[in-house]
Amino acid sequence: MTVGRELTKQFEEIATVPAADLPAWLQATPQRQRGEFVLALHPAPEDTADADEHGLGTRALKLLLAELPLKTAVRLAAELSGEPRNALYERGLRLKDPG
Repeated sequence: MTVGRELTKQFEEIATVPAADLPAWLQATPQRQRGEFVLALHPAPEDTADADEHGLGTRALKLLLAELPLKTAVRLAAELSGEPRNALYERGLRLKDPG
C-alpha cells in the first residue's frame, strides 16, 4: 500500500508500506495522524526469494559475470534492472562462490 499525506503541501510524505504495518507507520510521529491522505493499493510483491532468484537483475548479473568483473557487472545490472547495487553485489558474491 502506498500512502500519500499532505500532497502538494510543505509537509508532503509518501511511503510504501505493507498494509499490516500501516498503523505503526501512522503512529510513528504525531504529524502523521493529521492531514489529508491518499491511499494507493497494489498487489503484494511476489515472494522475494523467488523474485531475487529469477528477477531481471539476477538474470542480467549472471550473464554479465560470465564476461566482466563483479563490480562492473553489478553496476550494469543495477542500471538495467533498477535494483539497488548493494543487493546485487551481495547476490553476485553468492553467485561467484555458491559454497
